[in-house]
Amino acid sequence: MVLDLKRIFLVENTAMQLSTEVDLSGVGADVAPEEQTVKAAITVANHAGFVEFTAEVGFVGSFDCDRCAAHVSRDFHFQFRHILVLQLSEESGDDYIEAPDYKLDTDALLRDDILLALPSKHLCKESCKGLCPKCGKNWNEGSCGCLQQEPDPRLAALRKLLQDQ
Repeated sequence: MVLDLKRIFLVENTAMQLSTEVDLSGVGADVAPEEQTVKAAITVANHAGFVEFTAEVGFVGSFDCDRCAAHVSRDFHFQFRHILVLQLSEESGDDYIEAPDYKLDTDALLRDDILLALPSKHLCKESCKGLCPKCGKNWNEGSCGCLQQEPDPRLAALRKLLQDQ
């Protein structure tokens, strides 16, 4: 959705609130929302000359755990805040979002915010034990009985020296 923010930029102490849905299908993220669209509550307000964009986003996402490969669904809730400007100066860097001609593409902005806010490592729980590298059993369900500390065959000669003493 492209917002026309001319009134917000030109009149101090004005605000706009709206709800929208962001389509995240086909973005290739590791976390897939269970519904194709994600609901967002947006507020754009002019506070004494600077325009602030805030958004609250929540969705249920599903992913495979990076340690044990279990399929997990989890609630995600994010809040985003940006300062909007009509034109970026050389010093502004990444601190501001440009809204040229008083227009802002909220879908693109929220899509980028969501993708950047998602964790880089997806775990079913913080204490996930992972899989056995030998037999593949999920250690969260119990131990597998495999010998966990297999000696390195390159060190066999040193081990033999220690046993001989």
